[in-house]
Amino acid sequence: MMDRSDAELLGVFAQSRSEAAFRALVDRHLNHVHSVAWRVTRRHDLAADVAQLVFVRLAERHRHLPAGLSLGAWLHMNTRSLAIDLVRAEVARRRREQEFSHGSIMNPSDAANWSALESSLDEAVEALPAPDREAILLRFYQKHTHAGVGRHLGVNEDAARMRVQRALEKLRELLARRGVTTTAAALAATLPTHAISAAPAALAASISSAAIGTAAIETTTLTTATAIMTKSHAATAAAIAIALPIIVLQYSDNRRLRAEAAGLRDRASALAAPLSSLPSSADNRTSLEQEATAEPTATPRSPATLREILAQSDSMGRIRALLEFADTVPTGDIAAVVEELRKSTPEWDPDAKMLMRVLLTRWARENPDAALASLKTMDIKKGEEASTLLSGLAAADPQRAAAWLTDPENRLVDFPVMGQILAGSIGKEWVRQDPAAAMAWAANLPDAQRSGALIGVLGTLAGTDPGRAASLATQLDEDAGGARRRVIGDIAQAWAKSSPAEAMAWARSLPGDDGTTAMLKSLESWSRNDPAAAAQHLDQLAAEPYSGEALRLVTESWVRQAPNDAATWLANREEGEAKNTAMGTVMWNWTKQNPEAASTWLHDQASGPARDAGVRGLALATFDNDPAAALTWAASISDETSRAESITVGMNEWLKRDNTAARTWAATHGIPVPEATPPAGK
Repeated sequence: MMDRSDAELLGVFAQSRSEAAFRALVDRHLNHVHSVAWRVTRRHDLAADVAQLVFVRLAERHRHLPAGLSLGAWLHMNTRSLAIDLVRAEVARRRREQEFSHGSIMNPSDAANWSALESSLDEAVEALPAPDREAILLRFYQKHTHAGVGRHLGVNEDAARMRVQRALEKLRELLARRGVTTTAAALAATLPTHAISAAPAALAASISSAAIGTAAIETTTLTTATAIMTKSHAATAAAIAIALPIIVLQYSDNRRLRAEAAGLRDRASALAAPLSSLPSSADNRTSLEQEATAEPTATPRSPATLREILAQSDSMGRIRALLEFADTVPTGDIAAVVEELRKSTPEWDPDAKMLMRVLLTRWARENPDAALASLKTMDIKKGEEASTLLSGLAAADPQRAAAWLTDPENRLVDFPVMGQILAGSIGKEWVRQDPAAAMAWAANLPDAQRSGALIGVLGTLAGTDPGRAASLATQLDEDAGGARRRVIGDIAQAWAKSSPAEAMAWARSLPGDDGTTAMLKSLESWSRNDPAAAAQHLDQLAAEPYSGEALRLVTESWVRQAPNDAATWLANREEGEAKNTAMGTVMWNWTKQNPEAASTWLHDQASGPARDAGVRGLALATFDNDPAAALTWAASISDETSRAESITVGMNEWLKRDNTAARTWAATHGIPVPEATPPAGK
């Protein structure tokens, strides 16, 4: 079994409930899961509980794992999430019971490097982009050689080594933001021996049987595990594991237990939410006992509490706490809290903006008179807040929101752009309740508001019923407040997400500029989701006036997912300026991702304008790190004028950065050094 991939083992388990297949998965990943859980909980019994729950969750949800996410990454994220929830529940339980057991939390490692890393490592790994996270997990958590990493990622050993090195550098940057200073080399030396530690010997067997028992009796095990979790952890992990697979209750009992467990989890989360998030650096490490004995926090309406929530380092915990905070603010206090947000948070802060939207939406629904009155004196610079208030009102009473829009005392709509935005805010809510009424209202507005309303109505409708939205859009006049072309593009883009072939067929049925707009928007959306299919569809079309833009849209998305396929497809397209421009962009992006693979592919291409454009893109992407290599490539451009221009530009820049190195390279390659350009005015 161990020679099979994770996907193969999950397939066997899904088909036959094979305990051997699931046990192989547990054996392969348990050390990874247990190590991550221990670094969060700092207790082996809690880490065992978390490991048990993670594999229980895998057994139950194995058919629904997110596409494109490896099992190792899924386990890593779920382990950390469950461990954080468990620690918070434990802290809340200890506070309620006022019982503190000392000495159960293990001390951190004595190794200085690892001591600084361990409290922040898993959070930083989880924050990595998916390709980099996968490289780190395969190399250091799952103990693959570089060749093994390459086999899993579909690249050769050298490319895998480069990818791991780049991932280590990104991990170093993330750790630095969390106050942990290290180097990529130090990480490479430390992670192999410390990232993974051996889980208790008996844990794998107990987890396998527990998880499989859970999957067979879907209504029992997770509830039992949660109930066990909230009790004292004096019993060993093995005893917990034995209890899990053999308990069988009637459905009514299971439903009652699930409800009780959900209530316990909710109460534990509510008590734990005001606590600071888990520590993110060695300097801020705090034990469970210290957290449990902390003084109760201020009331949720206190600005100090709001600032503490916004300062939490755990993003998911911060969002949950903000939503809970928003629910506790009395309606009469919302205006004051909103004003506090304006004063104390930067405009770009997404969490503060989210809280602002929730509070303003509540205010509009619960006290619409006060909310509308505030709009009369609201500054034009607060247009986003005005839009949120009006959306909240329109969701409950669209006619009243529409009436406000025509109120002569309404100063905001005197600004044309603001009138369009506010009309769109009403339209997008009204269409969800009564599409016909919303469309009739939007179509009869003055030009200063009509375009925004139509975009809000038809753009929103396109997300659920693109066919109907398309039919309505094509009935609009050419001068429909400037909305027709924009709406057609929005509909095509939304339609292509769910049914790209239908969206493209509709686009081709439209005449003139409408058809071009719809075609390009459809192709843009399709390329983001499935660029290979979009490219295949493009191959079937005759030459069109938008073919150059179409090449750019397809290749820009494709090169980020499968650069070799994108470049090969582009190389086989008909020669022309559009192909050359796209090739330069493809090679620049590919070189930034994997310079070895990009240069190998380009080296094998036939001379010509497309290759020359690709060389320029590769040289531009390479220049900052290796100007000598960039200019060596530039010297291979076949077109004499383009070659001379590229070398001159590169040499001038290199001379500014490192005059000696640039002159040495030029002398070695027989390249004349450009004369210095005299300063302006001399």
